[in-house]
Amino acid sequence: MYNSKLRLRDNPVSYQSNKLGNNFVLYIKYAVIIRRRRKIMKGEATTQKPKKPASKVISTIVNIVLIVAIVIAAICTWISFVTQSGHGAPSIFGLRLLSIQTESMSPTIKAGDMVIDTAVKEPSKLRKGDIITYWTVIDGERVLNTHRIVNIYNGGDYLIFETQGDNNSTVDPLTVHESEVIGKYQFRIPGLGKVFDYLQSPTGFLLIVVVPVFIFFIFHLVQFFRVLFEYQNVKNRIKYEQERGRTEDLIEAQKAEQDRKDAERAALEAELREKLRAELLASMAQEKEAETPATSATDISDKTEENNTQE
Repeated sequence: MYNSKLRLRDNPVSYQSNKLGNNFVLYIKYAVIIRRRRKIMKGEATTQKPKKPASKVISTIVNIVLIVAIVIAAICTWISFVTQSGHGAPSIFGLRLLSIQTESMSPTIKAGDMVIDTAVKEPSKLRKGDIITYWTVIDGERVLNTHRIVNIYNGGDYLIFETQGDNNSTVDPLTVHESEVIGKYQFRIPGLGKVFDYLQSPTGFLLIVVVPVFIFFIFHLVQFFRVLFEYQNVKNRIKYEQERGRTEDLIEAQKAEQDRKDAERAALEAELREKLRAELLASMAQEKEAETPATSATDISDKTEENNTQE
C-alpha cells in the first residue's frame, strides 16, 4: 500500500536534496571569495601608476651622461697616473699626450692645449720645420719641451737638432741630441691640456673621477633595488595566480562532483518515481480485485430475495 504519511527524513530523495544543498552553499562561498580576490587585484592594478615616458628618457640621459663622464675620467686618469712610459710622457696606443704650459709655440700651439705626438723611431727622417717633443734643461730642471726644428747638424753617428719656439725671437740656448727626442707633433686638442692638468690635482680627481663614480654607483644601486622590488612583486603575483588557479581547480572539481551527484540524484528520483508508481498501480489493482467479488455476492443475494418475493 502507498503510505501518504511518509516522513521527510525517511524520504531518500529529500535527504539527498538537503545534502546537495549544503554542497551548493559551500560552492557559493568559494565563488564569493574568488570574486572578492579578483576585485582586489583589479583595484591594485587600477591604482598602480604607469611609468611615465619622461622618467624613462631622464633615466636614459642620466645613464649616458654618467657613463661618458666615467669613461672620460677613467681615460684621463689612466693617462695621468697609469700609462707613464719610460720617457716620462703618457702614451696610448703609441701616441704621446702632453699638456702645453707656455705660449712659446703660439699661435701654432697655445698654452692649455693637448698635443698628440707619435714616437720617433728613426730620427734621420726628421726634417727642418718639424715640431718635436724632447728632453731639455730649463732653469736647472729636466723637463719636456715642444719646439720647431730650425737646423739639423750631423755629428757623425748621431744628429743634433737646433730648435726654436714660434713665438720666440731667438733659438733655444741648448741643442737637442737625437736620443733626447721622444715624439713628433701630429695635432693638438685645444683646451684639453687644462683638463689634463686639473685631473692630476686632488680636487680635480675628486670632482671629476670620484664624484661621478659615486653617483653612478648610487644611481644603479637604486635601479637594482627597484628591479628587485618589481621582481618580488611579479613573484608574488605569480604565486597568487598559482593559488587562484588551484582554488579554481578545486571549485571546478567540486562543480564536477556536484554535477555527478545531481545526475545520481536525478537517476535516483526517477527510479523512486517508477518504483512508487509501480507500487501504486499494484495497490490499486489489488483493491480493485478485492472489491469485485464482494459486488458479485451482493448481486446474487439481491436476485434471491427478488425471486422469493415473486413466489
